[in-house]
Amino acid sequence: MNNYLNVLKDSLVKKERILKDLIIKSEEQAKIVKSEQVEWDEFTKIVDEKGELIDEIMKLDEGFDTLYARIKEELENNKENYKEIIIEIKALIKSVTEKSADLEAIEYRNKTIIETAFANTRKEIKQSKLGRKAAADYYNKMNKINLIDPQLMDKNC
Repeated sequence: MNNYLNVLKDSLVKKERILKDLIIKSEEQAKIVKSEQVEWDEFTKIVDEKGELIDEIMKLDEGFDTLYARIKEELENNKENYKEIIIEIKALIKSVTEKSADLEAIEYRNKTIIETAFANTRKEIKQSKLGRKAAADYYNKMNKINLIDPQLMDKNC
């Protein structure tokens, strides 16, 4: 039983570490998006890394739930025998919950920042397309001005 409880504890320690990494990655994303020239490739790289970390958390949660379901009855019937490790696990759960809340708050703030950056990038792309179209139209019209109609030459000669 102690081995099972240690596995639960280790799972929570890993989850806590991963949540810390996710918080760091989310803060990096905010810095990238707040910069004048957003590096979307770097942003996408961080999104991918965060996806991998989230997958790890999902696996840890699944394993934790499965193991806890297996030992739940024994644990509830003999709480006094495992009092110390239960206290440690509860402290880790509290820490994980706090970090999850912190991450959620950061992600909520980032959402607004990212939406603004996307809107600005779309605006820049639209202006760039309009600029290229205007340049192409100008080039085409200027080429027509310099063209001398062959019929005019024949008539004047």
